[in-house]
Amino acid sequence: MFQCSQCDKAYQRKTHLVRHESTRENPRYFHVELLVNKATDNSQLTSRCPFCNKSFQKPYINVFHREVTRRHSKICAKKNNQPLPPPARPGRKRLSCQACFSAKAACDRSFPCSRCQNLGKQCSFEASTDNPCSVLVSPSLSSSPLISSTPRRMANGGAPFSFLRHFASPSVHKDRLAIGETAKYSIRRNLENLYSHLEDALVPADPLAAFSGDLQIPGFPTQLASSTDYLLSEYPSDILFPSKLSNQLTQLTNELVETSKSMINGPIDNQQPLELMELTAMLSVSNISVFISAFFQSLHWHLPIVHFPTFDPGSISNPLLLAISLAGAAYSLPMDGANFSPWIFDVAEEYIFRKIANLSIASSPKDLTHLMPTVQLIQSALIMEMLQFGRDDIQTRRRIRIIRHPCLVSTIRSLGILKLKRSTAPRVCDDWTWRMLVAEEMCIRIACWVFLADGFLTVCFKNHPALSVFEMDCHFAWSAELWEAEDAASFSNIAVAHSIDAPLPPLSEVVEHLLETPKTTGPTPWSSSLSPEHLLILIYAIQSLAFQARSGLLKYLSPEKISQAADNWKQIWDTVVSSLEKEQLLHLGYPKHAEELWWLLNATLEVTNKHDKSFPYLDNTATDELGNLNDFIQWCYQSTS
Repeated sequence: MFQCSQCDKAYQRKTHLVRHESTRENPRYFHVELLVNKATDNSQLTSRCPFCNKSFQKPYINVFHREVTRRHSKICAKKNNQPLPPPARPGRKRLSCQACFSAKAACDRSFPCSRCQNLGKQCSFEASTDNPCSVLVSPSLSSSPLISSTPRRMANGGAPFSFLRHFASPSVHKDRLAIGETAKYSIRRNLENLYSHLEDALVPADPLAAFSGDLQIPGFPTQLASSTDYLLSEYPSDILFPSKLSNQLTQLTNELVETSKSMINGPIDNQQPLELMELTAMLSVSNISVFISAFFQSLHWHLPIVHFPTFDPGSISNPLLLAISLAGAAYSLPMDGANFSPWIFDVAEEYIFRKIANLSIASSPKDLTHLMPTVQLIQSALIMEMLQFGRDDIQTRRRIRIIRHPCLVSTIRSLGILKLKRSTAPRVCDDWTWRMLVAEEMCIRIACWVFLADGFLTVCFKNHPALSVFEMDCHFAWSAELWEAEDAASFSNIAVAHSIDAPLPPLSEVVEHLLETPKTTGPTPWSSSLSPEHLLILIYAIQSLAFQARSGLLKYLSPEKISQAADNWKQIWDTVVSSLEKEQLLHLGYPKHAEELWWLLNATLEVTNKHDKSFPYLDNTATDELGNLNDFIQWCYQSTS
């Protein structure tokens, strides 16, 4: 704080103190004015009212004293009906160059600045409608396969890094994961089963007692409580006739309030415990139905670990109900217009991961009947991980990266899910068998998408992998077509159609095959069985190996081997995508961006092996910001243009 020497006023900024002192005609002001006048003419520090010609002085920041003048002009006695002068642009004038400003990096303000010189970027202090990070390609880079006079295109016709540039851009503050965009083009779901399950969950838990005339509501006079018409008109049906779902929501809100109280460290903590009434209004039955529908139309396509066809809101655990509801709330508007504060998400995260930390690992993955509550808890933790990363908060990211995610990996490792094999291949089956196969598949998908989350942290934030590629000994997940089958009959038909496909070996074996097989040998017998989801998992696996090799953790793995695996992956990707385009099948969510990760991998190999260039993204220091990734992607994008 900056304290005035003449009175008891204090200011957070020195410029505010100087302005205050100048209005008091403090002698110190004239010393400041002399210092400022060394760099700028005194007339630049004066602004006049356009109506009465009164002048205002404010040292240091010219853009602010124009606003001081404008505020005076609003009440000037000589204004009459004349229009006000245009408002000054808010904030301080930007002094950094365009590239440093976009990357939120420090700029030394020289021309060109040292950062742009080191990165080979064109330094500009003028705003441009084009990409701010245009690259100066040196002669030593002109022979790079990344550099081409003709813009390269991806197999699906898109430009390289179209998604990653959006994801890493510092200008993106909401929906960085582009989940909302995916929801626009997603397949419209048949929500009839969901609504049917919701109706069942809303049936009063004791309907006979509800209509027996013995309604007992504490605090109400007997004559009023006996008047059914009065009660129905004054109180929601959830209070009068509580259902299983409303009882569950009541229990959940009480648990969240208690969790929030335990998270308050003391009187200096800025947060307050959650308000029960406010939380109850947000997590109402009417809102929950909206949130669940929004979840399966949006985030589910990026994290398909919950089985929608068999999803029953009335039979899931509190943590999973909470995670799905908050995820849906992030991409929808509640019926009553209530908004969720970030604090609720933090409390939900703490609530779920406390249960993860206290989880018993006595159950075996083969005992699926007793493992389902554990599976639902892990599903909720994985949903909260992705949801919290979408908030763009550095402290939250760090907590997820170094505390929550390792806890989740350790849990599924202890449960043996990383080694889970299916009891039987997809086949014609009845409803009960189908549900048992789905239960197995949920466990396998947990392993695969936790591995994807681990690769995501490595690629984006240079986090050292918590999961090794070679401990992924479980089966691959089903294709999206099998997973989204609405019933046993549809599942059986799809299984018959795919019965000729060769079964996929575990992930570790597939990666070993890609590393060891020369590209000239052609596709393997099981290449046609791979889907975009499988290929997304594989490219993250190769990215993880490349990072560990670059960090010196896998010295036996040469860059040539990694490049060979990347080439084999690309050959399979082109085949799979071309067949999908012929069948006009749209794959949604992250899998459709998998080729961008291949481009990124190739760029890291190229720069590491052949160029004398230094990028912070290529060191092995973990970070919680996307600036390093953004700089590198901008360079890659310009190199392919």
